[in-house]
Amino acid sequence: MSNDTGRSENAASGPVGTVVRTLGRALGDLIALSLWVLVLTLLFLETGWPRWAFYALLLAGVGVYVAVTAAWID
Repeated sequence: MSNDTGRSENAASGPVGTVVRTLGRALGDLIALSLWVLVLTLLFLETGWPRWAFYALLLAGVGVYVAVTAAWID
């Protein structure tokens, strides 16, 4: 039985598992950052705030996201 467990652990940590985890992470990042851009865009279109504030909040949001999620990497 230990061979079956070893195989499943090796399969999950092998190249296929790495690709799956990488694609999942990239998709999650894409969704999170796209939602941030969408929220900011709708907010700024509704309020008419200046463009420089949009870009400042956009960069700040991306920076915070990277700082928070960088610690999640194994």
